[in-house]
Amino acid sequence: MSLIEKHEAVRVLGVIYSKILYLGLMILAGFICEKTGYVDRLCDRTGKLIKNVTLPLLVLTSVTGQNVGRSAAGEAATVVAFAFGGMAFLAAAGFVTAKLFRLSKTQTPVHICLGTFGNVVFLCYPLVQAVFGDKGILFAVFYAIANDSMLWTLGVASVSGEKGLKSLRHLINPCTVTFAVALTMLCLGLRLPGTLNDAAAAVGAATTPLSMMFIGATLAGISFAGALKKPQIYVLSVVKMIIVPVLAMLVIRALSLPLSEAAAGALVFQLAMPCQTIFAVIASEYKLDTAYAAEIIFMTTVFSAVSLPLVYRLMEVIL
Repeated sequence: MSLIEKHEAVRVLGVIYSKILYLGLMILAGFICEKTGYVDRLCDRTGKLIKNVTLPLLVLTSVTGQNVGRSAAGEAATVVAFAFGGMAFLAAAGFVTAKLFRLSKTQTPVHICLGTFGNVVFLCYPLVQAVFGDKGILFAVFYAIANDSMLWTLGVASVSGEKGLKSLRHLINPCTVTFAVALTMLCLGLRLPGTLNDAAAAVGAATTPLSMMFIGATLAGISFAGALKKPQIYVLSVVKMIIVPVLAMLVIRALSLPLSEAAAGALVFQLAMPCQTIFAVIASEYKLDTAYAAEIIFMTTVFSAVSLPLVYRLMEVIL
């Protein structure tokens, strides 16, 4: 490896570790607030605020703020196809492993959904930006749109606990309605006026720290030793964050798909992301096992400190 390549590898690792540390410090803040009783009912308050206010605004401003051109339409379509295929494979793997480990009714949908949906925005965007620049961000956005469309439709329906037409009512909530509006605005090239958009984006940006504090507060009531003894979390982590990204790389290489380095790299990084943090709030909303959700999110985020550098090195070898 040349000196330039070593410098680039160190820079990428720096981005990964700084983001994980950033998330960890916010989780720690929520943990301390809950453990000491400094903030009363932190989970309830932050959960409602995220679901009804900050997250809808984050969805609206992040989707409508994208500049999606036509020049990379073919590559974008391939990325979206891989995104849906990857999520379908992960959902199936989550279902099988949930059955193998005989998870409870409140844990099974958490296990499946967290194994399917990743932290495709907050953790992935800075990483893709650092490695592939703005072109990489474009393809990361396409994956994120596919991820979010599944999360706020089939994902929400699957955790509602109801079937048929009754399950559809759970899709009508601030996040899904805002997502539909945002996609419509994106297709029409519409955005909020400058000052209004800035204010909405600022409030939406609070979603990440509030979500991390929510997870930290939830972790204050669980046993870390117990989380470390749950083999299903390790299986989920390896399948989601190593096996599936490697399979995607092998398919891209075997089929000689016409993907640029930025498109292929963004796709693989998105597939390798730890679990979607906002799902802890969704689990709480639908009376699922929130503690189990927090354990998985915490463990996969920590595991990403090892898995993401490994995936990055494998990309250099395989792609």
